Amino acid sequence: MINEDRVRHMTSMAIFEKELGPEYQPMLRYSKKEYVALHGWGGFLTGTLFFAVIYIGIVLYIAGNVLENITTMYILLMILAGLLAYALYIIIHVHNTRRRAAKQYRKGKRLIKELANKYSKLNLMYEDEARETRPLLARNIEDID
Repeated sequence: MINEDRVRHMTSMAIFEKELGPEYQPMLRYSKKEYVALHGWGGFLTGTLFFAVIYIGIVLYIAGNVLENITTMYILLMILAGLLAYALYIIIHVHNTRRRAAKQYRKGKRLIKELANKYSKLNLMYEDEARETRPLLARNIEDID
């Protein structure tokens, strides 16, 4: 006989795993420190590439419009301003990336705990069903009461 509650529970677990599985899988492989560090490095690399593209575009635009007045001092000033802007940008960008990764990790761990609770409940359903289907003479005295 099919236990309808167990089937409903297993269906909800399957939907849960299918929809949210990819989101919490990295939390099973990495510790929080590793997960946040990995995202921090990714944020550093993407932030650097993004800033470089924007900075080169601005420099080329300025150089194209002010080409006749460019001096060594002006070039050094642009480089210094670019380095300061990069340092400020990358610190803020990496900090925000790491903060988002930590928040995402906490959410993933919460999802893993929810799934573990669902597995525990399913295990209890199986144990109850096994206890109920056992022959009467094979049951313990506690089970009869």
